[in-house]
Amino acid sequence: MRFNKLVPELAVTNITESIDFYVKVLRFNLEFERQEDKFAFLSYQGCQLMLVVDS
Repeated sequence: MRFNKLVPELAVTNITESIDFYVKVLRFNLEFERQEDKFAFLSYQGCQLMLVVDS
């Protein structure tokens, strides 16, 4: 996978609900997830973003 030069990281309160929303509703692909760190990397048609629980 090729990474974009800039990938926004969004702080969320619930990683599971956020992943479900991006994958099921917006049709992003879950590329990588670290459950122990509550982190996910998603992509959609060349766009990339990261989700992380803000602790």
